[in-house]
Amino acid sequence: MAKWRKKTLILFLISSIFFMAKTDVFADWAKILIKYHQRIDLRDLGYSMVNEIPENSSAVTSLLTASDGIIYGGTSGDEAYLFIFDPSINKVRHLGRIKGQEAIHHSLVEDKDGYIYFGTGKSMFKEIKLSKGGIGREYFNITLWNDIKNYYKDYPGGHLYRYNPKENNKKVKLPDMECEAQDLGIPVPNNSIYTLTVSPCESVIYGITYPDGHFFIYTISNGEFKDLGEIDKSVVFHGPERYWRSLPRALACDGKGNVYTSSTDGEIVYYCPQSGKIISTGLKIPGDYYPAKSYTDYAVVEYFAKSSDSLIYGGASDGHLFSLNPEKMELINLGKPRVSRRIRALTIADDGKVYIIAGDQSKTKYCQMYYYDPNNGGFENYGVLIVDRSPYYYWRGHQFDCMTTGTDGTIYIGESERRAHLFIYIP
Repeated sequence: MAKWRKKTLILFLISSIFFMAKTDVFADWAKILIKYHQRIDLRDLGYSMVNEIPENSSAVTSLLTASDGIIYGGTSGDEAYLFIFDPSINKVRHLGRIKGQEAIHHSLVEDKDGYIYFGTGKSMFKEIKLSKGGIGREYFNITLWNDIKNYYKDYPGGHLYRYNPKENNKKVKLPDMECEAQDLGIPVPNNSIYTLTVSPCESVIYGITYPDGHFFIYTISNGEFKDLGEIDKSVVFHGPERYWRSLPRALACDGKGNVYTSSTDGEIVYYCPQSGKIISTGLKIPGDYYPAKSYTDYAVVEYFAKSSDSLIYGGASDGHLFSLNPEKMELINLGKPRVSRRIRALTIADDGKVYIIAGDQSKTKYCQMYYYDPNNGGFENYGVLIVDRSPYYYWRGHQFDCMTTGTDGTIYIGESERRAHLFIYIP
């Protein structure tokens, strides 16, 4: 028995030394290209075996940097959870599950009084039951659209919630405890809330729903919703995911309060608060378009981030990075960091560089991180995000869906796996 234990200990020590000395012994693609590895780390979503957000409910699909520097996150899966990362204590704590809701998707905002608002919906990671379509793209699209509509027909609709940090942030939650958020209602029945943004004065919230793609407004002062109808008149299946309808996943406000997104044929449009109308810019989202095609197809905006010089950077579902200048009404295609689609998330660092997560939701096109330097142009590839703290822990991130920049310049990246983490990168 003693001899067996000795042999086991020797094998363990040998394997540990080998693992520490050469962590790239896995596949060739599993390499991080960040020069200083101590700048990349991750955090569990809670205390392990105590109050960590459960597997299958932990995919991080929304991140927000609040005015006080705290990072808020929302998850998708079997149940949606709200959580915070407090840089002052260097820990993640969840704020409770959202009862009866599956997802918080690109839908976290803060108002002028410090309240946090979030929208909920059905998880975009779940597969729906598909019928057999007819021959040809047109028949296939009709059948697929009917399947999606059937999937949502009995769904009451995503809710808008308001959360009070001052009253509830210090409360410690166990995994099955509910979030103490105020339910403000359903903006559009039978639809998820797909994305949110807030006006520059932080008094009006704007949103888009899925699957009908309605643009709605919530006025904080009187608590009223206003549905402006469809933002996109066509039903296409260009991506991001093959079996979900293509709709814009992002909204952005300029300094005048105009709200930008993409619309029919991939065109950039904006809502003008003064006129109460949605106005076309004549600009088109960059995409992989084919002039000889005989069908309707176009890219959508996946993510927006606003720079200090008021430029709006956007990521498209075909993988293009672009900049939008609202003052000049000018759009510049900055190129694609990688051949495979998509740009999943982006954020702007304190030095003006645009950090990007690109890659498909697949087993072969894992996400990688890049940055774009506006001063010099071109992309720098940081590779697959790997946190190596061996022999204590080692983790490769494959899928990510959101990013934000902290008040101190730290980049936060939301992993969207069945067991997910909050990744942290210090530029």
